[in-house]
Amino acid sequence: MITIFPNTVCLAKASNVEIQAEYLRHHQFGRRFIDDYNVHVFQKAHEHAGLTFHRGLTFTRAHGYTTDDDIRRKSNAVGLGPAVMIRWERPISGKLYGDLEFSGSFLIYNKSFPAQGRPWGFLWRIGPRFTWKYTKSNSISLGYMFSHSSNGMQTKNPGHNSFGFSLGFNHSF
Repeated sequence: MITIFPNTVCLAKASNVEIQAEYLRHHQFGRRFIDDYNVHVFQKAHEHAGLTFHRGLTFTRAHGYTTDDDIRRKSNAVGLGPAVMIRWERPISGKLYGDLEFSGSFLIYNKSFPAQGRPWGFLWRIGPRFTWKYTKSNSISLGYMFSHSSNGMQTKNPGHNSFGFSLGFNHSF
C-alpha cells in the first residue's frame, strides 16, 4: 500500500498479523467489579512519521457485577467489533523496542452491558509496551494497559475502568 502525503511517500507492510491477549482487572469506579478478557487481532495499515496505524477486530469477555443503588446486578457479556490502533515505537537497545499505543473498539454485545447499559459500547485502551523483535518477521511484546469501557451515554453512563497486562505476538509474511 502506498500513500502520498505532502512531501513524503509512506510504505506500509500490510501483510502482517498481530494478536494481543489481555486480562484487565476492574479499578477506580467504586461500584463496578467487572474484569475483561480481551483478544485483539490487528493488521498494520499505514506508517507515517514514526507512527503506525492498525486496523483490526476485538473480541471481549467481560465478567463481574455492578452494585448501583445497592443492588447487585450481574454484568457478564461477550462482545465483538472493529478496532483501530495507533502506535508510537522507539528502539531501546538492539532488538528491544518501547512502544506507546492507543486503541479504540466499537463492540456489539450479546446483551445489555454493563447492567443497565446498552447492547453496544466502546472500549478505549492506552499504555506502554515493550517489544522484542527476535527475527526479522516475528516479535513478542508485553504491555500494561489502562482501559475504559463505555456506552457513551450522557446522563447515566454505566462504564468501567480497568488495568492489566497484555501479551502480544506479531508475524509478518
